[in-house]
Amino acid sequence: MSSFAIGLILMALISGDALVISGGNLAHIDSETGTVTPSVGTLHTYPNDVTIHDGFAFVVNSGVDIGTLQRFELGTWALTELGIGSGWNCWASLPLANGNLAVSAALNNSVSIVNPTTMTIVSSIEGVGPNPEWMDTENNLLYAACGGWGTGESVVVVNITTGSTIDTLTAATNCQSLVCNGDGKLFATCSGTYGNDEGSIVVIDLSTGGTIVELEVGGFPGYSTAANGILYLSDPWDAGVYSIDMNTLEILHDSTDPFCSGGDGMAVDDSGYLWISDGMNGEVRVYDTTETLVQTYSVTSPAAIAVSGSWLGIEDGIVETGISISVYPNPAVNVITVSGAAPGERVRLFDITGRIAAESIAEDNGTSTIDISSLTTGLYTVNSGTSNTRFAVTGK
Repeated sequence: MSSFAIGLILMALISGDALVISGGNLAHIDSETGTVTPSVGTLHTYPNDVTIHDGFAFVVNSGVDIGTLQRFELGTWALTELGIGSGWNCWASLPLANGNLAVSAALNNSVSIVNPTTMTIVSSIEGVGPNPEWMDTENNLLYAACGGWGTGESVVVVNITTGSTIDTLTAATNCQSLVCNGDGKLFATCSGTYGNDEGSIVVIDLSTGGTIVELEVGGFPGYSTAANGILYLSDPWDAGVYSIDMNTLEILHDSTDPFCSGGDGMAVDDSGYLWISDGMNGEVRVYDTTETLVQTYSVTSPAAIAVSGSWLGIEDGIVETGISISVYPNPAVNVITVSGAAPGERVRLFDITGRIAAESIAEDNGTSTIDISSLTTGLYTVNSGTSNTRFAVTGK
């Protein structure tokens, strides 16, 4: 059993960057070293979205007219700013195939097209509303979620080449974000009436514009992303993260049984690993393609997140050197001892859903003894600093 447990350790890092909105700062996670830099740049009022595109990180600030769009050069963090509109409440940005950025303006019912190299506005597409938020593209068409902040249910379709709106599709109340699956379907995340547990996903056939099915997930989901054929929906105000199989259209996790806590921000890296910001717990978690938690980073009040590069686990159960913490005994029944942590470092146990199951503080010798007698049978991840390992709890 011990060799099996060791074979479960997944700890290889491949170079990459994660940028996280952290209060009024832009935090940086280096996935090669595991280093978290709390601030590589200061943000403006109400930073709402971050995107990595062509060697830059772009932050959309909803509450300002000057510096609405901030561009940070990766590595040097040199800053260039662009003002967009007056009181437009710009919401999100989206890289386009032609190299430009689309920026939604929620209070102007428009989408601005920005040249990210010159940081100039190329054009403004009017009639995108009510209150456009997140967007996606497919086949030279841009789809904008226009939920009217609780009063609308539209998905507005824009021809990127001509810069004109060509259609309006019907989703459900308060459509806030959407994902195209590349196979002719659009998944619209709709929050419903505020606070009424009416969250749903409307699946739309893009060839006809008609609804295939509306999947009721409850809660108040607002943002969505896709990884490995699974649609993940964030509801950080209520239950956490939900999920849906995009092929079978089966609800895997809803408001009564969330995949994990958090969801203040979500992103997928180049290897299909899912990154989730959890503002309540002050951490960013990484899940591999089997939805196994493989890493946790401490970040103050993490929100929107963007990722480039990869965080990869070891294949075929091969153990990678460089892991600093270990657990004994493994498997365990009532008590474990964690060794190799930094003195005074927080040691946390996560269950398979990413919830904190127990925690303690490492003693001066780097060890921590944790009572696990109340934990159910299964696999758990131990985290301290940037180091993780796993152990199994056996039947009582």
